[in-house]
Amino acid sequence: MQTEQIDQRRSPRVEFFLVPEEHEQLPVWVIKPEGLANARGGVVVNLSEAGLQILASAEPPLDAQHYELRLLLGEDEGVPLFSADVRRVWSRPLSQLVQLSGFEFTTPNSEAEEFLQAQTAQITARKWVRCVLVERMTSLS
Repeated sequence: MQTEQIDQRRSPRVEFFLVPEEHEQLPVWVIKPEGLANARGGVVVNLSEAGLQILASAEPPLDAQHYELRLLLGEDEGVPLFSADVRRVWSRPLSQLVQLSGFEFTTPNSEAEEFLQAQTAQITARKWVRCVLVERMTSLS
């Protein structure tokens, strides 16, 4: 008889992956806050008027369509988590370890979108913003 294991870690869950960048692999750690251990960690690597691109671990693949994007701006619980509703438009593998996905904002001018627009130059300079993607269940109407 198999019993369900309960995750009782005291430390935040960490996701690690290597980001392919020209001729090197850059290590990335995403420390997920308590309560978001099941969310998918990633980094915002590109931002446009229509949406954004996020790198995440290739396994398991991102296959849901709707997510809540929450930006991780620090390890302190007092740091606000800017969020936005996003829709996954496409995904493709960059390597065996990493996938790149394109998302569009479903609600314009969210706190997360406004914060990222102010950080565009830093994102371009590889000072990426870490995030988590929380899968959203859509209702059938």
